[in-house]
Amino acid sequence: MNDGHQLKELNYESEFYFQWHITDKCNLRCKHCYHDEYQQHGLEIPQLLDIGSTLCDAIQQWGKIGSFSITGGEPFLREDAVFEILNLFEKRDEVHQVDILTNGTLINDNTIVQLTKYKKLRRIQLSLEGLKETNDQVRGEGHFDLTIDKIKQLIDKKLTVCIMMTIGTHNQQDIIPLAELLGELGVEAFVLDRFIPEGQSNELQKWVLPPNELKRVYEECYNYFNNSLKPRMLLYRTLFCLINSQDEHIGAMCSAGNNALTIMPNGDVYPCRRLPLKLGNLLKTTVYDIWYTHPLLWELRNPNNLKGKCKECEFIPICRGCRAFAYAQTGDYLESDPQCWKE
Repeated sequence: MNDGHQLKELNYESEFYFQWHITDKCNLRCKHCYHDEYQQHGLEIPQLLDIGSTLCDAIQQWGKIGSFSITGGEPFLREDAVFEILNLFEKRDEVHQVDILTNGTLINDNTIVQLTKYKKLRRIQLSLEGLKETNDQVRGEGHFDLTIDKIKQLIDKKLTVCIMMTIGTHNQQDIIPLAELLGELGVEAFVLDRFIPEGQSNELQKWVLPPNELKRVYEECYNYFNNSLKPRMLLYRTLFCLINSQDEHIGAMCSAGNNALTIMPNGDVYPCRRLPLKLGNLLKTTVYDIWYTHPLLWELRNPNNLKGKCKECEFIPICRGCRAFAYAQTGDYLESDPQCWKE
């Protein structure tokens, strides 16, 4: 294995992660998107900053290290809010790192100059769904070339770029070729996520990889991971432990109920963005009350509640399957992960 593979992005015991959707509005309509409506502008900036402060306070009280992703919709449709939140996080010692998840289309030279000022900004995450033809069929004509240009502009200004790819039957053949291209461009990290048909993509069941196909894809990705750091493939996802359970650099326990929460544009809280079950609203209750008293979170935390083959699996301490995928495919977030290939 490459000596340069460093520690995991998130330490389960010490870090707490918030994915914060500050708006549902977006200027793209990607075929695989989990959104089902694009109308919510989101809370006004004073409310956002109040929520941000309370989240920081909670992290401090828990003695955790805070990690945030600012996203949408498209967050740069609210560029002023993005920078106000970044300003807040720069001042809070408990916030360790911040990512921005964006489609990149609205980033201009002035935006980039502003972004370079933030020491806690770990990376800008853009998305590509494959090489040009495949990507543009999913994200829209001209998106691939535009994103490549944005990658070059960001890297030229010494900002760290990560690319997200949502993998399925429609683009599995492009994973390694895209990784090689991203390496040539100087992209630092490459994140792979499984396609979950929900929201507007609910009818695209044909894009879901069968378990044995997913195994083959994960094996190819792991081989790349072991032979190249250009870019680093971030394989911190459920089921990756089945490829090599002894390698601490791959695989992850499902974060729902364990060390993460999702904040929606109106202040609603979900266990995970792809597990859209409302736990409460931060305008009406505290994150402390949600985290410690909501029965759904306690249900997720107890591995004895798992069903099917997940319940008896020896990898429960390091995996537990994807609860969001189980919910999307079966209607039960405690069921076995339908893409798991383990007998």
